Amino acid sequence: MQEMARYMYPLSKARSNELQVAAHRYNRYLLKPKDGMVFSKITILSQKRIENICTYVKGFCSFDELSLAIEDMLGKLHFGVRADTFEKALNDLALALGFVGQRPDKEWKAGPDNLWGVRDDEYLLFECKSEVTLHRAEINKDETGQMNNALAWFREHYPGTKIKAIMIIPTKTLSKGAGFNGDAEIMRERNLKKLIRNVRSFFNEFRNLDFANLSESKVQGFITTHKLEVSELLKEYSEQPRSY
Repeated sequence: MQEMARYMYPLSKARSNELQVAAHRYNRYLLKPKDGMVFSKITILSQKRIENICTYVKGFCSFDELSLAIEDMLGKLHFGVRADTFEKALNDLALALGFVGQRPDKEWKAGPDNLWGVRDDEYLLFECKSEVTLHRAEINKDETGQMNNALAWFREHYPGTKIKAIMIIPTKTLSKGAGFNGDAEIMRERNLKKLIRNVRSFFNEFRNLDFANLSESKVQGFITTHKLEVSELLKEYSEQPRSY
């Protein structure tokens, strides 16, 4: 349909845009149409989180298959990884942990890199700087500006909801003149490694379980043990930035 839109453009720009709108509706990673794109918000059913995790795990035939998928995903959540690869893995992690995930900047060409719906009217927003070198000393004005734009986008599209904004970057020090328009925290390498370690430990709990007969109460216990409750995700893996 996108190819059809491209061929139609010299003949009818209006018809070409209609085709591109339809193409984008089916695949939000395609080109953004000029007009008529309808934004789709994340729908959260927080009480289904455990059910979502069980469904995710049951999608694998064995623990070995599950473990390979988890290791592949976690292996892409490191500094030095290409931005698109890192952001896709972070979205995959949202789904693995039973949440709803979206990549607004990729899908809508506006907004944050990643957005997780974690419970009713509560969200985690991520700006990812995975390509920043580990020895970088400061967060620059352009980077805080990107976070501020993402927060403005969120407030426009999700009014009246709660948000925890996190920038994934190796340093927590703001350069002179840089700043966030609102509360935003930093996930540095040690925070990211802690999250990866706890996610790996969580999924290792499924090693000797029958995937066809998973106990939701047992899965809930695993979440609590490995500090993956929503309350933990909101406070355990990020820290306040430091001014210059």
